[in-house]
Amino acid sequence: MTLADFSQVRALPVREKLLLVDEIWESMMDVESELEVLDAEKRELNARWERFEKDPLRALTLEEFQARINAKRI
Repeated sequence: MTLADFSQVRALPVREKLLLVDEIWESMMDVESELEVLDAEKRELNARWERFEKDPLRALTLEEFQARINAKRI
C-alpha cells in the first residue's frame, strides 16, 4: 500500500496530512505489544551495545548527534 492508493490523502494540504499521520501514530499506541523485534534486529542491537561498552567515548553526545544531522540538511 502506498500513498498513491489514497488519492484523497494525496490531495490534502501538508498540515492536514501531518494531523492524519499523528492520528494514525496515536492509534498504534494501543497495539505496541504486536510489534515484534526480529532476531536480526536483536543481534544488531546487541552488537552495537557491545561496541559501546568496549569504547564508550566513541558514542556521540546528543549535541554532537544533532550537529551531524543538521550538517547533513545543509
